[in-house]
Amino acid sequence: MKAAILVVLLAVMVIILAYDLDLKHDKHKFVNELMYFPSGNALHTISLGFYTLFADIVWLRFIQYYGEHRLTDVKYELMYHILDILTSLDAHFSYAYTLGGLMLTHDANDPARAKILLKKGMYANPDDWHYPFMYAFIHYTFLKEYRTAQVYFRISSLKPGAPDMAKRWAAFVAHLKIHDLETAMLLWTDLFNNTDNPQEKEIALNYIRRLRMEFDLKFLNEKVQEFYVLYGFMPNRIAELLEVGILDSIPPEPHGERYYIKKGRVYSTLERGKKKLDSQ
Repeated sequence: MKAAILVVLLAVMVIILAYDLDLKHDKHKFVNELMYFPSGNALHTISLGFYTLFADIVWLRFIQYYGEHRLTDVKYELMYHILDILTSLDAHFSYAYTLGGLMLTHDANDPARAKILLKKGMYANPDDWHYPFMYAFIHYTFLKEYRTAQVYFRISSLKPGAPDMAKRWAAFVAHLKIHDLETAMLLWTDLFNNTDNPQEKEIALNYIRRLRMEFDLKFLNEKVQEFYVLYGFMPNRIAELLEVGILDSIPPEPHGERYYIKKGRVYSTLERGKKKLDSQ
């Protein structure tokens, strides 16, 4: 009975601390106070066997933390700290490693700690294919370290229950067909189709859209050059390519923006909007 009461009190303490931190508007106070959040090993020791309860609380705090910073300063200094706590409480929490590793790399721009987190997952779950696969995925897609990617895709493909996807990418990278748009599209599409986690799907979809835009720009710029060869001058509007039959239709910009021509080159208004924001 006393143990149960202690666990409940500790859980309430964690919730109150998280709520109190949400009320802090001073960045330095926020960082300093959250650093007092107990480490994963400490919580593991005092949780008296109720590891799942505490892991669930920390996971909810992590999702809240990510959402808050994504909508505000887009800075995630404490992302690894929280994920380390979570994975120390529950060493088999798959999403904490895979989604956490992807977020650390993609959102926090911290691939070094993403690698540490995923290595921790591999050590704690030696028969699980997900962790070496995500480790390889990050090395291939973000870091362009293809030898390391090939090794870990291969390790993943040899784990019990590994899907054909892991075997396919191990073979692909081994043949050194790397660093092209088609390959990147296949890998992100594989991830999108083989995860049921909405955050992973969203990240993959963002890259699929970006790649689709790059495919379109490459195609449209080739058509502009075709127009120039035929007529001796550059078109001012993409619609001119339709009017002379070089294009059957203008591909829709995958972000909901539009394509346009400027000084003989095709661009997306998405990039124009980003440049304006960067200059402000």
